[in-house]
Amino acid sequence: MRIPALALACLLAAPAAAETRQHGNLIFDPPQGWAVGAVLEDGTLVLKSDLPNDECRYCRIYLSTGDEGALALDRYLAAQTLRFADPDPDDTEPPQVEALASEMIDLNGHPAGLQGQKLNGDLQVLVALKLTARMELIGFETGASDEAQATADLGIFERDVMPMIEGASFVSEGATPLMPAPQPGSLTGVYWGTSTWWMLGVDGMMQMQIDHRWLTFWPDGLFYDGTPPAGTAAFDRAALLAEGDMNWGSYNEADGTLILSFASGVTESLTVSGSGLAKGDSSLFPVELLTDGTKIDGSVSTFFYSGFTPGSGVTGGASSAGLTEFHPDGSWTHGSSGGAFGSFETGSGLDPGGGYAVSSESETAGRYEVKDGLVIQYGKDGTVRATRYIFRAGSDIWIGSEVLASG
Repeated sequence: MRIPALALACLLAAPAAAETRQHGNLIFDPPQGWAVGAVLEDGTLVLKSDLPNDECRYCRIYLSTGDEGALALDRYLAAQTLRFADPDPDDTEPPQVEALASEMIDLNGHPAGLQGQKLNGDLQVLVALKLTARMELIGFETGASDEAQATADLGIFERDVMPMIEGASFVSEGATPLMPAPQPGSLTGVYWGTSTWWMLGVDGMMQMQIDHRWLTFWPDGLFYDGTPPAGTAAFDRAALLAEGDMNWGSYNEADGTLILSFASGVTESLTVSGSGLAKGDSSLFPVELLTDGTKIDGSVSTFFYSGFTPGSGVTGGASSAGLTEFHPDGSWTHGSSGGAFGSFETGSGLDPGGGYAVSSESETAGRYEVKDGLVIQYGKDGTVRATRYIFRAGSDIWIGSEVLASG
């Protein structure tokens, strides 16, 4: 198929945009009709199409964390062909990449490169922007099986994505971060709470979900939402930005209201209620973290079960269970098991009267330490396998979202 002239997009006017957002070094206006989605493991932010009439239904915009260095544009783009590949651990075949077109253009005074390609049946356009001593990389993806639809989706790329890139600014070039500068505050330590909600499971049954939330505050006016990589130790803001971690920001408390201003530009309001914090039906209270060097004697366990979808022709379900044991000598062991069992319903056309059962087991071990409020689990090779807050709430000791059972 023929890719439309990509450079033409630079001449198009930008549509009305949502609130300005920041991801890493990049400050941008999400295009109208695009929803901010998840952050991938490598720090890439995904924008998903929410355009009317299912326009560009399967399209994705990828905003990477960029890369330090001053490589030539063509060499850099050539090395990024798999940057936005969807990893499939069960796929033993190497990714199939077919180059389609490439252009070098000037974008608001910045050298830029555009590269079209097919990757495992999807159409991708990679856009690299050369800044001083760094590169920014943005990707666009859609299906390639229907040529007419792919061509129409490339029109959306020209209409929405290129104007977003053209209008972006960069912290490394002096753009002001969206997060207000932190000012010393009165909050310090870790606040924790839970909230519940209901969802429809694949087995057609309503399942109650429990969400745990941790907010960590520092007296210099910074906060972190979730479990900080270094626990209560001071964190490196530049390092988190480089990793695409935007779960932190600055806080301001006034007249019983706590405003959280995230590094991404998102803001959240909570009510200061006595010694705790509240938002809707959820409350968070300060917790007592266990001290550095604490030795643990106990275990935490998890269990999950789900039945198969009604009407699928199969009855039964799948389950998984895990048990992590902590020992006073500083070691830990973990065992997990999983399985599925089922039988085919008569008349399903699959295998009337038949059934199956599968199972698996695994074990791991290593050492742990309690430091800066965290239980840090190391594997036998010394790599960090898990980090979770360990704290006392009432008469219980919690490790992350699980209660520690006595050894």
